[in-house]
Amino acid sequence: MSLVSVPAIYDGKQIRLLELAPVQEPYRVLVTFIKPAHEDVTPPRDLARFWASFGAWQDERSVEDTLRDIHEARRSRTEPPAL
Repeated sequence: MSLVSVPAIYDGKQIRLLELAPVQEPYRVLVTFIKPAHEDVTPPRDLARFWASFGAWQDERSVEDTLRDIHEARRSRTEPPAL
């Protein structure tokens, strides 16, 4: 049995998840009270901007050509840099 932890706050009446649940179907859960929450509890972050920043590399060159260019750009040079 694998366990997945999700942070939550219990206000004395309800448990409120601070992140989206990683499952959609009904699950049995185990609630563990760790320490009292203070009023300065950080609200859940809006991760939409973070996930929107992910994308795929778009290039007309082949993978081999792109990798060759990266390796050549990182290769040590014997001549000193021009100032």
